[in-house]
Amino acid sequence: MNPFKIMVGVVLIFLGISMLIISQSNVEYGGVVVIGPIPIVFSSSPEMAMFSIVIAAIFLLIAYAFMR
Repeated sequence: MNPFKIMVGVVLIFLGISMLIISQSNVEYGGVVVIGPIPIVFSSSPEMAMFSIVIAAIFLLIAYAFMR
C-alpha cells in the first residue's frame, strides 16, 4: 500500500464532504459499494441511483478489460 495514494484518497473524500456542507443548493449524491458479487446502491434520488449503477457498470467493464 502506497501511503501517498491513501493520503490523496482521504483528502479527496474530505474535500467532497466539505463541498457538500458549504453548498447552498439541493445536492444529490449516490454511490455503489460492491461486496463480493452483491452490489449495494445508495442515493438521494432514483435518478442518481440509476446514474451510479451505470457508472459502476462502466468501471466494471474497464476493470475486466484490463484484467484480461
